[in-house]
Amino acid sequence: MNEKNELPDSSTETSRLNLIWSVLVFQGKLVVDGLRDFILVPISLIAALLGLLAGGSKPARYYNLVLAFGRRTERWINLFGRQKGTTSDDLIEPLKKRVFRETESNPLFQKASSAVNRSLDQVNEAVKKTPTEHSSKVDN
Repeated sequence: MNEKNELPDSSTETSRLNLIWSVLVFQGKLVVDGLRDFILVPISLIAALLGLLAGGSKPARYYNLVLAFGRRTERWINLFGRQKGTTSDDLIEPLKKRVFRETESNPLFQKASSAVNRSLDQVNEAVKKTPTEHSSKVDN
């Protein structure tokens, strides 16, 4: 809270909530991306071996199928939010709306959110102060 005991800026609260949501979604996408990579390692090796043993005149055909699958899943995961078309974000957006709607209507969440935001406002104010302001308070 600021010195005038005004209510915290709701746009700041919304920005903070959006940041938390974005970080959680990004972490989830990183996990999915990592699992996909973990699975693709042995599959790509098996596809390459299969191509060498049974690929005939096109030894890379199985491996190329794995690469095509990897490209499709990379676009779908949309780790950095740059892809257009159908992505995992299409699944996440309804969940975001539901979570945000719940946060607006849940009194327990609102109380906890207000307390967290007040604390964050205090930390932000303390960080904004210059080093001379901190040292003068310590000296007194």
